[in-house]
Amino acid sequence: MRTGMFLDLFTAKTEPYTQILAMEDVMQHSKVLAAVLVGLVAAVTPAAAHEFWLDAQDYTLDIGQELRVDIRVGQDFKGNKYSFNPNQFYDFSATDVDGKTPIDGRIGDQPAVGMTPVNEGLLVLNHFATAQLLTYQDDGKFEDFILSKGLDWVLEEHVARGLPVFGFGEGYTRFAKALIAVGDGAGRDAHTGMPFELVALQNPYTDDISNGLPVRLFFGADGIADIQIDIFRRPADGSDVVKTHVVTDETGLAFIPIVDGDIYMVNAVHMIKPSDEDIERTTAVWHSLWASLTFQAGLAGE
Repeated sequence: MRTGMFLDLFTAKTEPYTQILAMEDVMQHSKVLAAVLVGLVAAVTPAAAHEFWLDAQDYTLDIGQELRVDIRVGQDFKGNKYSFNPNQFYDFSATDVDGKTPIDGRIGDQPAVGMTPVNEGLLVLNHFATAQLLTYQDDGKFEDFILSKGLDWVLEEHVARGLPVFGFGEGYTRFAKALIAVGDGAGRDAHTGMPFELVALQNPYTDDISNGLPVRLFFGADGIADIQIDIFRRPADGSDVVKTHVVTDETGLAFIPIVDGDIYMVNAVHMIKPSDEDIERTTAVWHSLWASLTFQAGLAGE
């Protein structure tokens, strides 16, 4: 669904987005959650169309071993590292058997995460980045991006709305997760409350995923259909990253083909149309939502 009620999740950082997301009546009657800032942050255009992910130095840890995770932006599972910066996220948390805890750090820390998990089991990291703005300055850049993400309908609506081929703004918000196995790695991934989120329906470390890892892509409270999920697989033998893709079904479900021992980053993009008020306020005529999930397949307990 491409139209609906738009919620300004980012009016002020002091207003927790979780309070807005908890409005079940809104979430049940609106399948579109907008992520539009009152004042979007200017961004460097090349990074805007790139994936954003949490890159653990080790995805399987012994109890007492330090977890070190980089924030990366790039393409084809290669990218630049970004430091810990509270001004660049609304939520950066770790969830284990004891619940959800904010990730602490100092501005400039690299890696962005340096912590020692205290509980055995599956540890879920989530990062809800602040929204930013880019401007398309060159003819063809927007079209190339849209077609690469399987969002052909956006081009049709772009023309129907009478928008130019360049010289316009796009807001974007990124939502990243990582699954880490501590000790036996037992446990389940779950929705952390981000507006656009990939959730693994089985545990890639402990379950039989020989027929693929089932994931569901959520837009608000519901699975979203017909969204391309790009799969980046980094082979354990150090060979080149392999890229494929799948598409979500009517419930938001898709299966990720798995090779044991390899590291995965799966990524999905959805586009929403801001309200007329938000377009005037921010100059963004579109707003893209990015979801990523990283993990390693089948190594816990080895």
